[in-house]
Amino acid sequence: MLPDYEIKKAPSIGKQVDALIFFVWMLLLIQFCLFLLFQQNEEVEGMRFRLIANSNTMEDQQMKNDVKHHIEPILLNYVSNPETTYSELEKAVEKLSNSLDTNINITKGQASFPPKVWEAGISSQVMTESIVISIGNARGDNWWCALFPKVCYKEEVKEEKPKFWVWEWLKKKFST
Repeated sequence: MLPDYEIKKAPSIGKQVDALIFFVWMLLLIQFCLFLLFQQNEEVEGMRFRLIANSNTMEDQQMKNDVKHHIEPILLNYVSNPETTYSELEKAVEKLSNSLDTNINITKGQASFPPKVWEAGISSQVMTESIVISIGNARGDNWWCALFPKVCYKEEVKEEKPKFWVWEWLKKKFST
């Protein structure tokens, strides 16, 4: 006589797929939690500078670039002599406003900087000490930089697509 034993069936394919999907979701959830926990905020010392175009039309964006090129030499002196440089900026903005026949305003103080992809992370919107030059209605795209370190004068870097460490780890694991 044979002993009684229970015959167990192998789990169905559906349950295996469900377990795999659950595992992947848990990995993504862990990665998201780690991202929130170790998110790198953009902490740049020094003054920030923001130049906002009137609108996103080609003409207004070109005007923004013209203003940028006109005031860049003044900005280079900001780190060594902030007060004198700010008064020079005010004079340059007034002169540009008259020559371009458009309303250009300059303000210094706390200003909101929008979220930005920054090297290894994403910075949240922050209020920071800054100089803001607004052209016309200031409804267009903007150009910004941090004056120390001189972020605005570094070579532009190609934006890299976001990477997920779980995916990168899996690619390394199975590529060898």
